[in-house]
Amino acid sequence: MEPLDHLNSDSVWNFHVWNDCWMSRPDLPPGMGGWQALDSTPQETSQGTFRCGPASVTAIRTGQVYHKYDTPFVFAEVNSDKIYWQRNLDGTFTQIHSEKKAVGHFISTKAVGSDERADITHLYKHTEESEEERIAVETASRYGTRPDVYSTPMAKDVSVEVKMEGEGPRMGEDAQLTIVVTNLSSQPRRTTLHSQVAVMYYTGVLKGTVQKNKLPVELMPNEVKTIQWVLPYQSYQNQLVDQAALMLTLSGRVSETQQVLATQTNFRLRTPDLNIEPEGDAVVGKEMAAKITFTNPLPHKLRGVVFRVEGLGLQKVREVVVGDVGSHSTVTLTEHFIPTQAGPRKLVAALDCKQLTQVHGVADIDVQSQ
Repeated sequence: MEPLDHLNSDSVWNFHVWNDCWMSRPDLPPGMGGWQALDSTPQETSQGTFRCGPASVTAIRTGQVYHKYDTPFVFAEVNSDKIYWQRNLDGTFTQIHSEKKAVGHFISTKAVGSDERADITHLYKHTEESEEERIAVETASRYGTRPDVYSTPMAKDVSVEVKMEGEGPRMGEDAQLTIVVTNLSSQPRRTTLHSQVAVMYYTGVLKGTVQKNKLPVELMPNEVKTIQWVLPYQSYQNQLVDQAALMLTLSGRVSETQQVLATQTNFRLRTPDLNIEPEGDAVVGKEMAAKITFTNPLPHKLRGVVFRVEGLGLQKVREVVVGDVGSHSTVTLTEHFIPTQAGPRKLVAALDCKQLTQVHGVADIDVQSQ
């Protein structure tokens, strides 16, 4: 089985950023004021324009998607299930699998007074699998185009999931994930998992397939089997785009029961951070320095490397041409600057070259007045 690209118009983004603002909503019933979601870069248009909101966060949380503006869309952004369909020989489609926890994780904002992440998922949705969540989803589904989409009569006694260790695979190395196949029945089970991995933009759009494999799996009764899945560095090194994201699709059919297995997992290849170490006292009008260190993680040379360093109240944007950096070599740059404003400041550095993206670092500097 392979994805039908022309029927996969929906996408799941790796991340998305929007705004919340606090306002009254006299145009809505009482209780719908307070936090409102606004999104100037939504995935889809609203009445022909790329805009979204304001949508009441209270309405989103309770599934009252009939309140304006664009509440159904925001509800779907944080609550959607991923439904897998199979095309039959006669051209009709049968639902074969659903992932009910695939979307809407770690809704976050910056904590007040620090750079820590403050989790606000509970403001947008009830606890997973709670009675409140079930009621909210059922309420919203009554206003959807497929109110009967959750019927899955086929018995399922084999499951498949993909697990990732730590922060995930690192750029410049073979990408390794663990596939866990579980047999919940008291009988043996056999299947062949078809794996396909594709390069993905952060918007969920697939660029192209980089590897396909077949993995025969035989399971004893009640057995849990782990399979190490590997994507060699050479297979993806010249294929990546923006966020270095990949999508792994697994599908298969259990021979004994005809149960269909399907799941998708997206992951990013982790790039190294720039290490920034301030040196000397940070005082307005007094020169200080910061040491910036970077190690090339790739097994080949980086060409045309450029550093960009800036910090509000510390220095304007400055570009430093480094040139070529050898495989696994370390580069150290010392940046001198004179702070112009007192208080907590941030020095930000980013690396730019064709072979490697998304490399940056930040250092907090507390500048004292004279």
